[in-house]
Amino acid sequence: MFGAPSPLFTISPISTIALDSQLDQYIDDDNVSSHTAPVPPSGRVSSLFSNRSTSASHYKSNRIEDRINLDHMQMLKKHFDAAAVEGVEGRLSMDMFIMVMSQLLNLPDEMQPQLKALFMKIDSGSHGHIAWDAFCTYMQLELTEKEDSYTRAREVCFETPAVTKTTPHRDTLHRVCVLPDHSYVTASQDGVVAFWNPATLQVKRTRPNPDANKPKQKWITDFAMMTNINRFILSTGDRELQFFEASTFEPYCQISGLESVPLKMSFWHNPRNTEESILMYGDNQGCVNVLVIPNTTLAFRKWKQEAKVDGVPTANIEKVASLADVRYARWEVHKDWVVELKYEDHLRSIISCSNDPSTGIVIGNVVGSTNVESALRENALKRCAQGSSARKRLSADQTVFYVYKGVKTFAYSESYNILVTGGMDRLVRIWNPYVNTKPTALLRGHNGPIFYLYICDREQRIYSISTDKTVKVWDAQDHSQLCTVGMKSHMIQGEMTAVLYNEFTKAIAITTDCLSVLNLRENRYSQTEATQTHRDAIHCIRYNPHFKQIVTACNSSMIKVWDIESGQHVFEYNNAHGNSAVTSMIFDSSGRRLVTGGRDGLLRIWNYNNGQCLRTLKKGSNEEVTCVIHVTVSKNKYIVCVGWDRRINVFTDTTESIHHEQQALPHWVDDERRGHTEDILAVTANSATNHLATSSYDGEIIIWSLVSGHIFCRLKAPPPDPKKAFDPMEGDAAVNTLVFLSARGVTRRAATLVACGPAGYIHFWNIYKGGKVMSYFTPNADGANLIAVNGNNTVLASGDTAGNVKLYNISEYCTEGIERSPPPLLSQFRAHTSTIKCFEFVSGLGQCEFLLSGSDDCSVRLWTGKGHYIGTLGQTTRWDIDDPATFAHPRVPRDVLSEPIDIPDKVRQSIDTTPEYKDSKNTKNDLHDVDLDLDYQEQEGTRLRHIKHKPGPKTHEGPAVYHSLPCFELTDVPPSRQAPVIGSLDPLSILDAVEIESVASEDLTLKPFTPKLGVKTRRSSPMTTKLKVLNGASALKSNYK
Repeated sequence: MFGAPSPLFTISPISTIALDSQLDQYIDDDNVSSHTAPVPPSGRVSSLFSNRSTSASHYKSNRIEDRINLDHMQMLKKHFDAAAVEGVEGRLSMDMFIMVMSQLLNLPDEMQPQLKALFMKIDSGSHGHIAWDAFCTYMQLELTEKEDSYTRAREVCFETPAVTKTTPHRDTLHRVCVLPDHSYVTASQDGVVAFWNPATLQVKRTRPNPDANKPKQKWITDFAMMTNINRFILSTGDRELQFFEASTFEPYCQISGLESVPLKMSFWHNPRNTEESILMYGDNQGCVNVLVIPNTTLAFRKWKQEAKVDGVPTANIEKVASLADVRYARWEVHKDWVVELKYEDHLRSIISCSNDPSTGIVIGNVVGSTNVESALRENALKRCAQGSSARKRLSADQTVFYVYKGVKTFAYSESYNILVTGGMDRLVRIWNPYVNTKPTALLRGHNGPIFYLYICDREQRIYSISTDKTVKVWDAQDHSQLCTVGMKSHMIQGEMTAVLYNEFTKAIAITTDCLSVLNLRENRYSQTEATQTHRDAIHCIRYNPHFKQIVTACNSSMIKVWDIESGQHVFEYNNAHGNSAVTSMIFDSSGRRLVTGGRDGLLRIWNYNNGQCLRTLKKGSNEEVTCVIHVTVSKNKYIVCVGWDRRINVFTDTTESIHHEQQALPHWVDDERRGHTEDILAVTANSATNHLATSSYDGEIIIWSLVSGHIFCRLKAPPPDPKKAFDPMEGDAAVNTLVFLSARGVTRRAATLVACGPAGYIHFWNIYKGGKVMSYFTPNADGANLIAVNGNNTVLASGDTAGNVKLYNISEYCTEGIERSPPPLLSQFRAHTSTIKCFEFVSGLGQCEFLLSGSDDCSVRLWTGKGHYIGTLGQTTRWDIDDPATFAHPRVPRDVLSEPIDIPDKVRQSIDTTPEYKDSKNTKNDLHDVDLDLDYQEQEGTRLRHIKHKPGPKTHEGPAVYHSLPCFELTDVPPSRQAPVIGSLDPLSILDAVEIESVASEDLTLKPFTPKLGVKTRRSSPMTTKLKVLNGASALKSNYK
């Protein structure tokens, strides 16, 4: 690379003469856009964004909606007009629409399924025909939502105020740098150098000022790191370059006798050969001085052997220039001080800037193209001896940019091949580095001179900071302004002296008299490398078999549509329920409309393919909706929702209504008189028997008749494990999920209802003859918080708060009688690192069945029936659902692999039996038997109190809090009762002989409740009194007799 002659220094990379004629047809010199950039020709002068990925555009180009242009719209309008009869607007049926579109777009026959799907998307009401207005509305809304989606994807926000730390410096800070380990390094004018921890912003070590006690102290002008040899450089006002060991701060050597004062330094080393390096500095005479070092280690070894001055080996610049293995060049470039300079390997040139308008920015060769090595060394020695001025480059060796009021800072992007400059005129200019006539774009908005610029290729953003400490973020593609943070927001005080953007930590470090760090605001899982489906916790997942699409919703009211065959993002729309989260979703029977429920107490019906809200359903209160289902009774369609209002709200589902808002039907009489007394958490329906089941926070399950609205029976399970603490007020009694096994039909011997809860146990119920528990078990020590069943009711999936998933075979489970053991376990795996919030089985894609899982970790993942990982929605790599070779298996999600709680299966043994089973009493199944440091984070969800936060392993080291509490004797001690001995009884053995009787509210004898001393109670309510009765002897008698 450094041989003579070397292409690196002898070939000019910039020659605008040969390019001007080629660019005339692409650039209008009389018009400089402040928003868009012209497209240069292909080849060396390539597009500014030629590296942009085309995979997404190639994928979307197969969609019919993206092929329709204005001419097609005009021709299609004529077909709609031709179908009009007797003043009625023209309408096209599905067959007619497919035929017309196939002719207009010249589509092959294999594209007809896509045309059919497009017709179904437009005909959301299942009318069988579409009008011209409906077609235009669909296209307009889809394009609008796509634009909004693109805007939301580019949103930038900072965490304000900035984190500020005091520094060990006592003078002006000149430079802040970042090391390969992402640590910060700051250097001040008094020579103090400090190394910082980027995470905690704590000073790790400091080089003090060695001249602090001397009468004359050296003035440090700049600082540079030499990461390839672990040294750093200080330039001084005494025209010296001092080299120090970064590990010990010991002086290594120095170069003295420079022709002028070095103001700005820059160091570059070849990443392919760390021995090759270039040291350059700009001085107060506008000159750029270059030291080309082919062998860095050898050169420093020679400098180390020079005579010592003040105890430091010192080499004169004349001696350095005379060495055979070092080449020195001094170029007269600017007419003012050099403000900044940097070597760009992609251009093979040095970029430097100054405040002089005529030489605002200069891109020039390292060494002139007409000089050989010997002539260069002779001229360098002669000019160093005579003290004459530096040489000027040939016009072919450099490109000079005229910039009004000069340039204070610049940034170059190799990926986009653009040069961004800023100066005193408060404008950010974007240049093609091969065209110096006019900038391709101007970014306006700063009210002060531009102080710092940075181009982040990975984020496709441009960061600019002005002297008034205003931070602006720009989109590198369309040059729009994404974010502005002023001094009132980040609250950084003092005069700004240095700025640095750390791409790894995504933070801007700003030095004044302190070190301040302004971090980009990312969600709590952004620091991991795991792919995220949403930016917030996932709440709902639904699969649409008609369009083969997945619909997901998160806590921030964002709804996204995904293609299950490839895992790619199709569509999204925001603010489905305003600022309220989407808590539940369901498709109607046709699969063309989506019904959502939110925390605002509203239900909305959507054409989810374009984000059009068709209708809003109001239930009379603004209490949160926890669950919604779509049912059909005698060819009549209804939407049923439950929630915090403790009532069952029923809406008629009709497409004939012209009103946008719809009220609920009157409540059932039994629901108002004898319904739930606590918040309803789940609802499910059995179309085969016309039964509706609801469960509440107090653990009560009520079976309703969909035809009459009367109560069919009541179910309530006692605490499954008498040995464990059971507190209904803390959510232990809550039944979170209900699932009817509709595929079993009308059978009175089998269990047809599965409930998740209480206490995280999975219960199988027979709802006939007053209700009967057929079996119950827990997947692990903490229990399950979610269950789901596939379409033919053969597989049961359970999930817990640690992200574990277990799949059971329930095809023959509890079909003939009571089962005393859990169902056969098909597979178990850890799908997420946080609480699993939703499941969805996917069938109809070949012979395989798949499982979708959503979690608080903001991801939705697809798994095979055997627990093999396919991928995460939102990942860049596409999969083919018909090709297992494209699946991620045998790999697992990165966050699951790196999570400390993810330990081998032989250590984490599953708990598939209840504590009463005699054959499992000697097996360690409790997670607390394993010495783990579990960190349970705060969970997000539909309702916080519905989630039981299990504490970590208890330690018995040192006194507990209650050990220090004072104790007092009671003067009146109530008589103690003999507790019934039930620990030795097997509740399931009693169920063989006696069935559970129906518990009616009017049969309960409510007795006054006297709280015990030291026990926390809340205000008296019917639910409270009822719980006390059910948890006592009356509950055992009424349930287990």
